[in-house]
Amino acid sequence: MGRSLTVAAAQLGPSSPSKEQTVRRMVALMDEAGKQSVALLAFPELSLTPYFATKIHSTIDSFFEDALPSPITQPLFEAARRAQLHFVLPYAERHNNEYYNSAAIIAPDGTILGKYRKMHIPGWVEPRWEGLNILEKRYFSSGNLGFPVVTLPTTRIGTCICYDRRFSESYRALTLQGAELLCVPYNTPTFRQPPEVGQETSEILLRAGAMENQVFVIAIGKAGIEDGAEYIGGSVIIAPSGKILAKAQSAGDELIIATIDLDDVVNLREQWDFLADRRPEEYHQIVTK
Repeated sequence: MGRSLTVAAAQLGPSSPSKEQTVRRMVALMDEAGKQSVALLAFPELSLTPYFATKIHSTIDSFFEDALPSPITQPLFEAARRAQLHFVLPYAERHNNEYYNSAAIIAPDGTILGKYRKMHIPGWVEPRWEGLNILEKRYFSSGNLGFPVVTLPTTRIGTCICYDRRFSESYRALTLQGAELLCVPYNTPTFRQPPEVGQETSEILLRAGAMENQVFVIAIGKAGIEDGAEYIGGSVIIAPSGKILAKAQSAGDELIIATIDLDDVVNLREQWDFLADRRPEEYHQIVTK
């Protein structure tokens, strides 16, 4: 291999009754990743909490973190130091009285290398029907940090979150800044369909993003039944060719690992460079409509 990197999607089952309990499960996955020489690990969307945006809550402050590391998240930073791995931590962030659905990219020594705030916010403010509603517009502001790309020792990575994966602009904005690997955490309900149905839809979007941009994708989901709602799980690692390299086999906590060669990105682009053949001067309708 050329630029070899062992990566992992740390799928989580339903959130535990407390953040502290969930963090202990996350630390266990990080410790296992360290034993398997994982260099980069990513968790699902809002990994510290339940996916609380399905209901109206009288207060939401307990779901949010003001800063990292917090006393609750400190064990994750310690686990990363033990395992000597980088990790992507998606969480509910409160900053200057604004609330964001965020993800931090964190180095083994605890340095926060970058942060992404979810750009595309799904759903609505008020419930529209009985049962499961998506109320992210009630709880989260749209991201205001753009699509940042972070440099790691062997590659450049970017993050987009859940609903963002339905917008091809997310993948392209990151790729144009030099990202070779994208981390895509998500919490996607099954909406009373078999999980495999939602997994297929998700994989189509993710594989298309990988192929169109010739990048690796690590997609990390919540799985199982939480507060009466089932989630699709199906975490995957995808090659720039669109091939699925590894996929979750359970509906709970699971480490999905693959060793990738980042030079595959370079080699594919040498064969057929999609970015070089773009016609941005003709794409004005994309940003004016």
